[in-house]
Amino acid sequence: MSPLPPAIGAASAGLRYQVRFFWLQALPMLYSSHVSKVVVEHREFDAVDDVVVYYTPPGINDGGALVDVDFTQLKFHVAESGVVDQDAIVDPDWTGTKRSLLKRFSDAWLGIRATHPKARLNLVTNWPWDSASPIRPHLRDGGYLDDDFFTKSPTSEVGEIRAKWQAACGLVDLDFHAFLKSLRFSTSAVSQAAAEEWLRDRCQLAGLMPVAPGIDWSPYDDLGKRLIENGRTEHTPESLGRLVRDQGLIRQAPPPFQSTLAVRSFRRFAQVPFTDGMCVVDLTDLFNGRRAINETVWSDDIPQRIEETMPGIEKLARPVHIALDAHLSIAWYIGSRFNPKSGIPVVLRQKMKDKPVQLWDVSTPRRPDGSPEWDVTVEEVSENPDLAVVVSVTHDSLEDAKRSISTTLPEVGTILHLRLPNAGPASIADGGHARWLADALIRTVRNAVVKLRPEHTHIFPATPVSLMFLAGQEAAAIGPTIIYEFAFGDPARSYLPGMTTESE
Repeated sequence: MSPLPPAIGAASAGLRYQVRFFWLQALPMLYSSHVSKVVVEHREFDAVDDVVVYYTPPGINDGGALVDVDFTQLKFHVAESGVVDQDAIVDPDWTGTKRSLLKRFSDAWLGIRATHPKARLNLVTNWPWDSASPIRPHLRDGGYLDDDFFTKSPTSEVGEIRAKWQAACGLVDLDFHAFLKSLRFSTSAVSQAAAEEWLRDRCQLAGLMPVAPGIDWSPYDDLGKRLIENGRTEHTPESLGRLVRDQGLIRQAPPPFQSTLAVRSFRRFAQVPFTDGMCVVDLTDLFNGRRAINETVWSDDIPQRIEETMPGIEKLARPVHIALDAHLSIAWYIGSRFNPKSGIPVVLRQKMKDKPVQLWDVSTPRRPDGSPEWDVTVEEVSENPDLAVVVSVTHDSLEDAKRSISTTLPEVGTILHLRLPNAGPASIADGGHARWLADALIRTVRNAVVKLRPEHTHIFPATPVSLMFLAGQEAAAIGPTIIYEFAFGDPARSYLPGMTTESE
């Protein structure tokens, strides 16, 4: 690790946390038109003033509603062993002030709502929400409280917590409900390292010098600290553009953002889908957590939105960068729309843990020296015609898939299992390797389809999203196919049907 320069070493870890979060919110102004202004330590507001992001009208999508401003309070703990729970946010000692965090937020909301009725109030911390808390099951992707939190009986555990929160805020029922609807809690810890990883991605999209992995200090830490200390707290796209040019932080032009298609079906805390790509397919309002809100999402809504985006995609500079933060079956379907007949070359933006975002060249298949082939097994479970394909890359998913097949798919007669012997998150080396694996996967499945002639092929994947995209590019070769999504949070560890593709 590189030592911290004196200027940064003297600063608190909390200040560096604030600086990194500022850059995360500010950098999209350099390449996206959806952010109009970012303010650090906003002087007009209290308690939610650490970083304030203003969006251009009419605002950004948030589960079907519009948000015009994000107010964020950051709470950094030097010790990384704690958790947030329902009691901490109503305990003044947790914030070291005379008012609890929830009371400070509700008082701020009363002053904000007149001018910004569509605002969100966010708590970001490097402590996760306690998994044992009765509230945790009601916090969804994106940090919002689900409808069940508001409708649970007053005598239930959640109902009693809700009453305790309301007493702490001192709000009447309608105001309390509206206030809670504006709140967002980060359910997972947003660490210094996580903020740095996101920052590397944003720098790449903006065409700026990246934050090198494995160091404690970066030019962004130093510059952000100096901006705050000098009172330069308000930033617009024009002022930020001048700043990064003056500091010599520009690496390339035009930035990759200009060629990027971003598809998102997960709500990620403190991230705005429309800052991820020039063309965006935002599907987050179609899901409650990872579950589709109704049965027509897979068959109607998603295909329609993707189709509506295709004219814009065709105008992007080539190769088109694909950024997927989506369900595996959606990645498969997107891949099918970029089949070889589309004539659109692609580069995949692959997120890697503790590494900068990689741009995967997938134009040429390549088998790295020593990398294993697919381990293929076939099991006949009945004489019925359909084929089930289980793909184990990130982990072995055979037993979970077989359990779902046995209970919900009596039409399946054959189970084909393709597994990488070195299954794990790092089992795919790069884009060429991913292409080679996808090609081999499709060849194996197609051979089984030719032999068995199934009415449908049912695929149960446990793979990186990029591999599903690449396999989906050859979807027509295996005929009518249904991709199944693992039901996260289901004690039965079941799979549910997702997207489908047909043969041409």
